[in-house]
Amino acid sequence: MKDKITNALSVILEEFSKEYEAIKTLEIDYSIIIPDNKDHGDYSVNIAMKLSRYLRKSPKDVAEDIVSKLRSKNLLETISKIEVAGAGFINFYIDKSYYAEVLKDIVTNDNYFHIGVGKNKRVLIEYVSANPTGPLHIGHGRGAAYGDSLARLLSYVGYNVDTEYYINDAGNQMNNLGLSVYARMKQKVDKEYPFPENGYHGDYINDIADLLEKERTDILDIDEKEAIDISTSKAIDIILAEIEGSLKDFRVDIGSYYSEKTLYNRGLVDKVLDKLDKQGSIYEEEGALWFSSSKYCDDKDRVLKKSSGEYTYLSPDIAYHDDKYDRGYDLLIDIWGADHHGYVSRMRSAIEALGYNNNAFKVQLIQMVSLIKDGSRVSMSTRSGEFIPLSYLLDEVGVDATRYFYNMRSFDSQFDFDLDLAKSKSSDNPVYYVQYGHARAYSLLSNAKDKGHKFISCNGLDRLILDSEIQIIKFIMKFKDILRQSAESYEPHRIAYYLQELASLFHSYYYANRVIVDDDKILTDARLTLAMAVAKSIKTGLEILGVNSPERM
Repeated sequence: MKDKITNALSVILEEFSKEYEAIKTLEIDYSIIIPDNKDHGDYSVNIAMKLSRYLRKSPKDVAEDIVSKLRSKNLLETISKIEVAGAGFINFYIDKSYYAEVLKDIVTNDNYFHIGVGKNKRVLIEYVSANPTGPLHIGHGRGAAYGDSLARLLSYVGYNVDTEYYINDAGNQMNNLGLSVYARMKQKVDKEYPFPENGYHGDYINDIADLLEKERTDILDIDEKEAIDISTSKAIDIILAEIEGSLKDFRVDIGSYYSEKTLYNRGLVDKVLDKLDKQGSIYEEEGALWFSSSKYCDDKDRVLKKSSGEYTYLSPDIAYHDDKYDRGYDLLIDIWGADHHGYVSRMRSAIEALGYNNNAFKVQLIQMVSLIKDGSRVSMSTRSGEFIPLSYLLDEVGVDATRYFYNMRSFDSQFDFDLDLAKSKSSDNPVYYVQYGHARAYSLLSNAKDKGHKFISCNGLDRLILDSEIQIIKFIMKFKDILRQSAESYEPHRIAYYLQELASLFHSYYYANRVIVDDDKILTDARLTLAMAVAKSIKTGLEILGVNSPERM
């Protein structure tokens, strides 16, 4: 119906453009909304307010003109009433017969919710990208859940999406990792052997050390530098394998893993610095190589190469993003931790300096997540070994609850993960409440079959005339708008909000009405069809969030 209203208004705008020179070349940006208050119609449009200043009429007079033209041309057959309200809103009231047609389309059309706004544009989402210095913790889990759900969402609405994990497997942090493992092995025979000042603690370092000693019994007898290199390589391999396993367990499908080392091996770091140099964006000072990022959107210039010849973190990161653009993506989305806030302007400056479109580069900063356990927050630090691994959360509450809880709050707000709530099987638990809505629909269908009822889908839909029934159908129709808004704002949590409200409407309807009416088979079919439409909507939303839709609970 929204498309029909849009098309009808396009005809009216075409007429106005012939009458009014001022709007001939304008694209009028108006909104069609589904009002929360049913007294304001099924749809409400603000087009008159947008047009009034160009037509030099009051919004109310413009609205009256539009309504008059709509009526005279009979452009909207399924509209039972059109009225002008307030300062110039146009409210449309839909004939109830229309909702029967829509409900049938929802149930029978597998592509009903597919809106195609992505137009097959190529998108690369880089997310998680946790340093391979330890297992994934619950902070990484939030970025993983968000990134994967965003990828599913954008794919669903028509984008061609690839996903990537950038492995920081070069630099000083890797040296510290190898030194940590080597030190743990060495301390078994020499308790005074120093542990690196910036080393990594935690049982996982001891486990890697034990495993390496079993594989290389001569590890403490060979040259120390060689032994540390071996320790580094082994630690990276083990930790990366664990990270990949944790992500798979979390239903996170990373398309490719991109190694920082390959940037150096392929000469891409020197290549991008040469490009920046040719752009006049690099200069030398005190033996160091500087990027003149303050010429763009950064607050000061940044070092790319130290006087010692060592590259800073920024250099390979610029090379990595240059390679992303070289691969032909229309949109790059990076999902970083909130502590990278100051890094955004540096990367934007580099992208601008390289001549790429800054508008095609988006950075989403994931805020901190805290685990509430026994009424207290649990602190985390990967370096000190005080962290809660993601695997613990999955074992405690399961993948469904973990993914849903992560995605039911905006990614840019801090979040307290309530362990007790996530484990509960009650209506207070959002994921349980939503999943139960899906299971309830299938339970009704099963109960009807047990009673000998042969369900005929879409039978008697004109019998659905209760306000609560129309409200549910209208709310399901709204899901397309939610998907569009979620995709445009990169906010999957809007879907979680929507699903909770839809489940609430359905549960309330169930308690207030008999769905299986023994002496009215046609009404039973109609109400079961409504239940299946609810189930389909919930299943679609949960799939985007990476959550299962059980038929029994």
